[in-house]
Amino acid sequence: MINTIRKFISNSLKNDDQSIDRNIISIIFKPIIAILFLSMILITFTQVIFRYILNSALPWAGEITIFFFIWIIFLGAAITLHKGLHIGVDIFTNFLNKRYKKLILIFTNILIVIFCGLIIVGSIPLIIDNFTQRSPALEIRLTFIYAAIPISMIAMIFIIINKLVRIIKN
Repeated sequence: MINTIRKFISNSLKNDDQSIDRNIISIIFKPIIAILFLSMILITFTQVIFRYILNSALPWAGEITIFFFIWIIFLGAAITLHKGLHIGVDIFTNFLNKRYKKLILIFTNILIVIFCGLIIVGSIPLIIDNFTQRSPALEIRLTFIYAAIPISMIAMIFIIINKLVRIIKN
Protein backbone atom coordinates (compact mmCIF):
# COMPACT_ATOMS: atom_id res chain seq x y z
CA MET A 1 0.00 0.00 0.00
CA ILE A 2 2.83 2.42 0.89
CA ASN A 3 4.58 1.69 -2.42
CA THR A 4 1.35 2.40 -4.28
CA ILE A 5 1.02 5.74 -2.53
CA ARG A 6 4.67 6.60 -3.28
CA LYS A 7 4.15 5.72 -6.94
CA PHE A 8 0.94 7.79 -7.00
CA ILE A 9 2.75 10.82 -5.60
CA SER A 10 5.84 10.42 -7.81
CA ASN A 11 3.63 10.11 -10.89
CA SER A 12 1.88 13.32 -9.89
CA LEU A 13 5.18 15.16 -10.29
CA LYS A 14 5.58 14.10 -13.92
CA ASN A 15 4.45 16.03 -16.96
CA ASP A 16 2.57 14.49 -19.86
CA ASP A 17 5.87 13.60 -21.53
CA GLN A 18 6.98 11.75 -18.33
CA SER A 19 9.61 14.38 -17.48
CA ILE A 20 9.80 15.67 -13.92
CA ASP A 21 8.31 19.13 -13.46
CA ARG A 22 10.93 21.17 -11.58
CA ASN A 23 8.76 24.22 -10.85
CA ILE A 24 8.58 24.90 -7.09
CA ILE A 25 4.79 25.30 -7.20
CA SER A 26 4.39 21.92 -8.89
CA ILE A 27 6.84 20.25 -6.54
CA ILE A 28 4.88 21.49 -3.51
CA PHE A 29 1.28 21.49 -4.77
CA LYS A 30 1.10 18.30 -6.87
CA PRO A 31 1.89 15.88 -4.01
CA ILE A 32 -0.49 17.76 -1.71
CA ILE A 33 -3.24 17.50 -4.32
CA ALA A 34 -2.47 13.82 -4.87
CA ILE A 35 -2.63 13.08 -1.14
CA LEU A 36 -5.84 15.09 -0.68
CA PHE A 37 -7.44 13.39 -3.67
CA LEU A 38 -6.44 9.93 -2.49
CA SER A 39 -7.73 10.76 1.00
CA MET A 40 -11.01 11.98 -0.48
CA ILE A 41 -11.46 8.70 -2.33
CA LEU A 42 -10.67 6.61 0.73
CA ILE A 43 -12.93 8.65 3.02
CA THR A 44 -15.81 8.54 0.54
CA PHE A 45 -15.36 4.79 0.08
CA THR A 46 -15.33 4.33 3.86
CA GLN A 47 -18.45 6.49 4.17
CA VAL A 48 -20.27 4.31 1.63
CA ILE A 49 -19.25 1.15 3.50
CA PHE A 50 -20.39 2.58 6.83
CA ARG A 51 -23.65 3.96 5.48
CA TYR A 52 -24.88 1.07 3.34
CA ILE A 53 -23.28 -1.97 4.91
CA LEU A 54 -23.00 -1.04 8.58
CA ASN A 55 -26.05 1.30 8.61
CA SER A 56 -24.06 3.95 10.46
CA ALA A 57 -23.13 7.20 8.75
CA LEU A 58 -19.93 9.08 9.49
CA PRO A 59 -21.04 12.68 10.10
CA TRP A 60 -17.58 14.12 9.42
CA ALA A 61 -16.89 12.33 6.12
CA GLY A 62 -18.88 14.62 3.84
CA GLU A 63 -17.50 17.71 5.51
CA ILE A 64 -13.85 16.72 5.21
CA THR A 65 -14.21 15.70 1.56
CA ILE A 66 -15.73 19.11 0.80
CA PHE A 67 -12.81 20.82 2.54
CA PHE A 68 -10.28 18.67 0.67
CA PHE A 69 -12.08 19.43 -2.59
CA ILE A 70 -11.85 23.18 -1.94
CA TRP A 71 -8.09 22.90 -1.40
CA ILE A 72 -7.69 20.71 -4.49
CA ILE A 73 -9.51 23.26 -6.64
CA PHE A 74 -7.48 26.25 -5.48
CA LEU A 75 -4.10 24.50 -5.58
CA GLY A 76 -5.01 22.94 -8.92
CA ALA A 77 -5.83 26.38 -10.34
CA ALA A 78 -2.24 27.47 -9.66
CA ILE A 79 -0.85 24.37 -11.38
CA THR A 80 -3.21 24.89 -14.31
CA LEU A 81 -1.96 28.46 -14.64
CA HIS A 82 1.64 27.24 -14.56
CA LYS A 83 0.95 24.76 -17.38
CA GLY A 84 -0.98 27.37 -19.38
CA LEU A 85 -4.16 25.32 -19.46
CA HIS A 86 -6.65 28.01 -18.44
CA ILE A 87 -9.12 28.99 -21.13
CA GLY A 88 -8.03 31.95 -23.19
CA VAL A 89 -9.43 33.77 -26.20
CA ASP A 90 -6.69 34.37 -28.74
CA ILE A 91 -8.75 35.07 -31.83
CA PHE A 92 -7.75 38.76 -31.85
CA THR A 93 -4.11 38.28 -30.91
CA ASN A 94 -3.61 35.82 -33.79
CA PHE A 95 -4.04 38.73 -36.20
CA LEU A 96 -1.32 40.79 -34.51
CA ASN A 97 2.39 40.76 -35.23
CA LYS A 98 4.92 39.38 -32.73
CA ARG A 99 5.64 42.73 -31.04
CA TYR A 100 1.98 43.51 -30.34
CA LYS A 101 1.32 39.95 -29.18
CA LYS A 102 4.12 40.37 -26.66
CA LEU A 103 2.66 43.68 -25.42
CA ILE A 104 -0.82 42.18 -25.09
CA LEU A 105 0.64 39.17 -23.24
CA ILE A 106 2.50 41.45 -20.82
CA PHE A 107 -0.64 43.54 -20.28
CA THR A 108 -2.89 40.53 -19.64
CA ASN A 109 -0.38 39.00 -17.23
CA ILE A 110 -0.22 42.29 -15.31
CA LEU A 111 -4.03 42.22 -15.15
CA ILE A 112 -3.87 38.68 -13.74
CA VAL A 113 -1.41 39.83 -11.04
CA ILE A 114 -3.73 42.73 -10.14
CA PHE A 115 -6.74 40.39 -10.05
CA CYS A 116 -4.93 37.90 -7.80
CA GLY A 117 -3.83 40.77 -5.55
CA LEU A 118 -7.42 41.96 -5.25
CA ILE A 119 -8.56 38.44 -4.38
CA ILE A 120 -5.89 38.27 -1.65
CA VAL A 121 -6.99 41.63 -0.25
CA GLY A 122 -10.62 40.51 -0.35
CA SER A 123 -9.90 37.16 1.29
CA ILE A 124 -8.05 38.59 4.31
CA PRO A 125 -11.23 39.92 6.01
CA LEU A 126 -12.93 36.59 5.25
CA ILE A 127 -10.13 34.70 6.95
CA ILE A 128 -10.02 37.05 9.95
CA ASP A 129 -13.81 37.15 10.41
CA ASN A 130 -14.10 33.37 10.32
CA PHE A 131 -11.30 32.66 12.78
CA THR A 132 -13.80 31.89 15.53
CA GLN A 133 -16.22 30.02 13.24
CA ARG A 134 -15.92 26.24 13.36
CA SER A 135 -17.25 23.58 11.03
CA PRO A 136 -20.26 21.67 12.41
CA ALA A 137 -18.94 18.09 12.41
CA LEU A 138 -15.17 18.39 12.72
CA GLU A 139 -14.95 21.64 14.69
CA ILE A 140 -12.19 22.85 12.31
CA ARG A 141 -11.68 26.60 12.17
CA LEU A 142 -13.02 27.81 8.84
CA THR A 143 -9.98 30.06 8.57
CA PHE A 144 -7.94 26.99 7.63
CA ILE A 145 -10.33 26.23 4.80
CA TYR A 146 -10.43 29.81 3.52
CA ALA A 147 -6.62 30.00 3.66
CA ALA A 148 -6.60 28.11 0.35
CA ILE A 149 -7.65 31.33 -1.38
CA PRO A 150 -4.65 33.58 -0.60
CA ILE A 151 -2.18 30.69 -0.77
CA SER A 152 -3.25 29.83 -4.31
CA MET A 153 -3.35 33.49 -5.34
CA ILE A 154 0.18 34.08 -4.01
CA ALA A 155 1.32 31.04 -5.99
CA MET A 156 -0.40 32.41 -9.09
CA ILE A 157 1.30 35.77 -8.66
CA PHE A 158 4.65 33.98 -8.34
CA ILE A 159 3.93 32.00 -11.53
CA ILE A 160 2.87 35.10 -13.49
CA ILE A 161 5.88 37.12 -12.36
CA ASN A 162 8.18 34.30 -13.53
CA LYS A 163 6.26 34.21 -16.80
CA LEU A 164 6.56 37.98 -17.19
CA VAL A 165 10.32 37.83 -16.62
CA ARG A 166 10.62 35.17 -19.35
CA ILE A 167 8.43 37.18 -21.75
CA ILE A 168 10.39 40.39 -21.21
CA LYS A 169 13.76 38.63 -21.61
CA ASN A 170 12.75 37.14 -24.98
